[in-house]
Amino acid sequence: MLLIQKLYIKDFLKTLVILGLGISLVFAVIGFIDKIDDLMQYKPSWKLLVEYILFSIPKYLHYLMAMATLLSSLFIFSQAIKRKEIVVIKAASGKMKRILMPFVAIGVILTLFGFVLGEIIVPATSKKIRSLKNQIERKKKEVTFKEGTLYMRGKDGSIIRIALYMPDQNISKEVSIYKFDQDGLKERIDAETAEWEGNTWKLKKAIVYDMLTGKATEVPEIVYPNIESPKIFQDDMWSVEEMTIQELVKYQQRLNAAGFKNIKLTVDISSRLSYPLINLFMLLLGISLSIGGEQQAFQKILNMRSNAQGGIIAAGLGLFISLIYWFGYSLFLSLGYAGAIPPMIAPWIVPSVFSVISIYLYSQIPE
Repeated sequence: MLLIQKLYIKDFLKTLVILGLGISLVFAVIGFIDKIDDLMQYKPSWKLLVEYILFSIPKYLHYLMAMATLLSSLFIFSQAIKRKEIVVIKAASGKMKRILMPFVAIGVILTLFGFVLGEIIVPATSKKIRSLKNQIERKKKEVTFKEGTLYMRGKDGSIIRIALYMPDQNISKEVSIYKFDQDGLKERIDAETAEWEGNTWKLKKAIVYDMLTGKATEVPEIVYPNIESPKIFQDDMWSVEEMTIQELVKYQQRLNAAGFKNIKLTVDISSRLSYPLINLFMLLLGISLSIGGEQQAFQKILNMRSNAQGGIIAAGLGLFISLIYWFGYSLFLSLGYAGAIPPMIAPWIVPSVFSVISIYLYSQIPE
């Protein structure tokens, strides 16, 4: 590897780490300040508050890494243009594509890192944030949730298993209730569905098993007030960001098997794969805009400015492009949620457009 490549890679990675972690920390602090009134009433320790902020950083880093990548590449190579380094490289018969090849590899690595961040690190830290919030609020864990299945203790001390809960409809499928006394299990109730009606749960198509007599009784409907309200379920259910793709897919399959199609879940699963891809193309875009031709208006502006002003211009351009990307990406996600466009395709449209533009501009970089 050439010395100039090592210098550019070192500067790029250093800038990327500073920008990525720095901006993510700022957003984590802002997010914490937004919730501070709700948290401080419980008088938590500073240790819990600091942990809450630190564990929020990976979530924001996942969303902001594409912007940090674009800003870093724009800054590093715009400064190289300002210092006439690219002119010197070309004058020495240097091949720009060859010089830039390691950055393509770095872009691929950043894409893989983005996937790992969103698939492994963010779900784990999001669950930790939920746990910290429960500690701060001194809230006991009332519901265990996994892939749509809920386990909880009823108001009467019974054990309740809900095979599948649909929060949008407040409907529970395949509900089993186990009642105990001092001698052990005394009664079991299996219901096909449970619906929240009139501030209470109604078990539909239920079978009541008396464990002492061995008798089974079919009951069309049972009003059962000992299950907590849906709000408890929703507070303790994992959010999408707390689940891996595998868990999301299994949850979706169970919803489909129960006859409920969740379009939003399909969009979210597809977006897990599409979002990290933009890291590679933001890197190529930043490089291409910086050194894609000596007659570019962007380069002319940089040549007329000081290093500090050139850096500000590069940052402004990076922020503008990032806002366009986020706005377009969010817009097409919303269209996918609404079913206006196929949910599997919606998260790929904007990344695909940016990818084509980035590849085209990169191919136009003169040797």
